Order: sequence, then C-alpha cells, then structure tokens
Amino acid sequence: MSAPLIEHIGILVPNLEDAIERWSAATGYTFSPIARYRTQRYCDSSDPEPHFHDARISFSKEGPPRIELMEVTGNGTHGAAQLGVHHFGFPGTEDVPGRIAELAALGIGADGKSLTEDGRVHLWFTKKDDLDGIRFEFIAPFPGPLVSDDGRELRNDPATGRKDLWSPPLG
Repeated sequence: MSAPLIEHIGILVPNLEDAIERWSAATGYTFSPIARYRTQRYCDSSDPEPHFHDARISFSKEGPPRIELMEVTGNGTHGAAQLGVHHFGFPGTEDVPGRIAELAALGIGADGKSLTEDGRVHLWFTKKDDLDGIRFEFIAPFPGPLVSDDGRELRNDPATGRKDLWSPPLG
C-alpha cells in the first residue's frame, strides 16, 4: 500500500468568519464560501449514539494540503476544548471500515464518525490521544452531507465526486 498524502489540515476555531478573515490576511489564501457538514448520524465521545451534528466549515483554495477552518460546535470532537489543530484529512479513502480495523490493530482508537442512512461510514476520526494530540480523518470517496451555510444543496464536483464548495448552491 502506498502512503496516502495529507489532503487538508483541519483547524478548529471559535468564530468562522473571524478566522477566515485572519487566516486570509496572514497566509494570502482564498477560502471557500462557508458550508456545513450537517448530519443526523454523527457519533463521538459526547454521545456514542447517532446524533445531530452541524459543523460550519471553509476550505482554502491553496494546497494540498489545504486548510480547513471549522467552527466550534457541541462538546465532543468539535467542542471548545478542542480548539487549534484538529486533524489531518485523507479524503478518498476507499475502505474506511478496513482502515478503522487496521488502525485498531495498532492500538489507535476512534472518536468520531459520520454514518450514511444505510449505515456506511462516510468519515471517521481517530482518537487524538493515540496520535500525539492530532486526529486523522478518513473520508469515503462518495459525497457527504455538505450543504451551503443557508442549507441549500451543493453541486457535486465531477472531478472528485465530492460536494463543490466553490460553485453557487442549487436552487
């Protein structure tokens, strides 16, 4: 197996609009319009049962690795106690359950996953304490539950199969 490259670095921030302004000024990067990773089926240390999760996000155009700014939400994996560097992201992971099993065999635990309606894992976070304070995020290649900040559906990017943060939302 060839080693996957880090596609993005997630940074958890207290206020997304302020962070976009600050990070743009400091780096010269351009950040996408704000979107939301919104699902009814997120599980983490705050609640192991599937529950509502609504994370506001924005990605840099520059990269890889791109910068993902995420606003604090809830009190689990995206709570205020987790501010700062949050994760290294690996989208396009073909077999997320297989990756979970491989890392579990190495003693690396889980803290956060998003499930589809039919129970497939869309994304999965490792436990941050098992990797020296940084989570890994493995994301399946099929589109996730991303919507625009106002809740409208986003277009799929034909090149990646993922939701397109840069095109105007549908409707």
